[in-house]
Amino acid sequence: MKFGIAITTSVNPATTAEGQARYVTEMTDEIERLGFDSLWVSDRTVYPNDLVDRYPDMYGPGLADPDAQNVLEAVTTLSYAAGRTENTRLGVSVLVLPFRNAVLNTKMLNTLDQLSNGRLILGVGTGWMPEEFDSMDASFEQRGAVTDEHLDLFRASEKSGDPSVSGDHVQLDGMKLFPQAIQHPRVPVWIGGNSSRALRRTAEYGDSWHCIRLTPDEVSAQRSNLIAACETAGREPDEVGISIRTGVTMGSNDTGHDHSEQRGLMTGEPAQIIEDIESYRAAGVDYMVLSVVGNSTEQTIENLNAFNTDVRPHFG
Repeated sequence: MKFGIAITTSVNPATTAEGQARYVTEMTDEIERLGFDSLWVSDRTVYPNDLVDRYPDMYGPGLADPDAQNVLEAVTTLSYAAGRTENTRLGVSVLVLPFRNAVLNTKMLNTLDQLSNGRLILGVGTGWMPEEFDSMDASFEQRGAVTDEHLDLFRASEKSGDPSVSGDHVQLDGMKLFPQAIQHPRVPVWIGGNSSRALRRTAEYGDSWHCIRLTPDEVSAQRSNLIAACETAGREPDEVGISIRTGVTMGSNDTGHDHSEQRGLMTGEPAQIIEDIESYRAAGVDYMVLSVVGNSTEQTIENLNAFNTDVRPHFG
């Protein structure tokens, strides 16, 4: 089991706009110092002022913190982190491809891979919030097709400096696209999402299925569908990993966003969290991207160190 750590500013509910640079800097440095495999950011452009009213089943008291949508731009943040690190891999969980110009985005990602000496892990998704698509002048209805063609260009750019793609939404031919990513055989692409289409896209394009906040039982149930999708796509199932993005709360949960009396997964004492991770591993998960919860930058770093000392050694 490998572990990556999210440095998305929304992980820390007490982080203010003025404190975001300090939070990202100190978390990046600590992740590198402790030797975690990777650090991760999220992707969000804009969101409605009345988010809780529009999505009452997702945000509000006892649910997700709406302020968790306040995140810095993903590729820019990873570029900053790349300059402060030497060994930590750099991931995005997940980049919403339909928002972005495919040619420019491919150039940006290839540049990041070059400047970081081949440390990019590209998590991608299709997005889910129609209001965000409207604000980005992007088609919500066509987001899946646009994502696939975007990936066609990204993969083609790894094989050739003058990639050719002819799709309904992405076209490029007879043009030089510099630079190319330097990872070999290719940049790992993790396909985000819990849907059946995400599983099929993983089999077609991905190196890992990147699920979000599923229980071990849910992962196990979907694993058989992933295996079937790989067989349909002509791939060996063991070519595709399973990763998960989830939170971890060391000790009691005092963040104010989860008021349930029952202990949630990945919360509590080290022994409980170790047991949860073992359950995920038994379900087929080989990589966990963790949002370490804390009420301040200092507490988040303290909890990160507690996980590193009391939990991580049990997994090699």
